[in-house]
Amino acid sequence: MHITIDTPYASIKEAARRTGMSESWIRKAIKQGKLLIRQKDESSAEAVLVNMIHLTMEAAEQAERVRAEQGSRKSGTR
Repeated sequence: MHITIDTPYASIKEAARRTGMSESWIRKAIKQGKLLIRQKDESSAEAVLVNMIHLTMEAAEQAERVRAEQGSRKSGTR
């Protein structure tokens, strides 16, 4: 498998566009610790940047789990 990530971080707006989720969902997931963001100083006025590599890794891990589950169901070892 070969995955290309064009940017390691994306703004909340761009992360929402790329994932199909709303900006409010992205913000909520960040507050809940479900999405990683680029670290910055508390007083910084920088934009919040979502870690797109983390999202990609999470998706790849999910795909591997599903593939393994399907494989064990087919072989009857589940």
